[in-house]
Amino acid sequence: MRTDVYSSSATDTPFSIRITGLGGQGNILMGTILADALAKDGKWVIQTQAYGAQVRGGLTLCDVLFSDEPIDFPMAKVFDMIFAMHDLGLKAHAKYLKNNGILFVDTSMCGQIPRFIQSVTKKLVALPITQMSEKLFNSNVFANVINLGLVASTTKIVSYDNLKNAILEHVSPKYAEQDIKALEEGYQLSQKVYKLREKLKIPYSKGTSSAFE
Repeated sequence: MRTDVYSSSATDTPFSIRITGLGGQGNILMGTILADALAKDGKWVIQTQAYGAQVRGGLTLCDVLFSDEPIDFPMAKVFDMIFAMHDLGLKAHAKYLKNNGILFVDTSMCGQIPRFIQSVTKKLVALPITQMSEKLFNSNVFANVINLGLVASTTKIVSYDNLKNAILEHVSPKYAEQDIKALEEGYQLSQKVYKLREKLKIPYSKGTSSAFE
């Protein structure tokens, strides 16, 4: 059982984000760009990734942890936010969402949202992102950048300018104009604003187990 402790000996538990999908969907790049933008905002950031047996077509995930203070342990067991870009990722990782966490779902690529989510959180953003990308750009490759705009506008965790700069640093100049358009489209998709969570001082153990185990 977790006990919240407001004391000077406790450290800030970093905010935790998991982005999951299939290899080739760009969820690793999405997490890398988000981590870079958060660092540009002055946050302490750790970004890790894991690949399935198949690099392309297999289940992949990217985790981003960030905090105003140094982060002691580079992995998380449960997450303040999960973005499911494919149904396999939704089924495999939705169970790691924290109570009152935020779940983003690309309904173009995901089936029915697990019923247990209703008892975990009301913070749900479900939109057909891949379908929107195909309609706007005749390609699904910009879905991950649309996702970044959606996450940024909904959670307010990262500044637009630094997110834009991070995108331009990580994408091909050939597609920069389209990527910025995709970012702007993502910003317009949701009028909801959800906090990841209130910041609480709690004990944070270096021995914490990981969802990768």
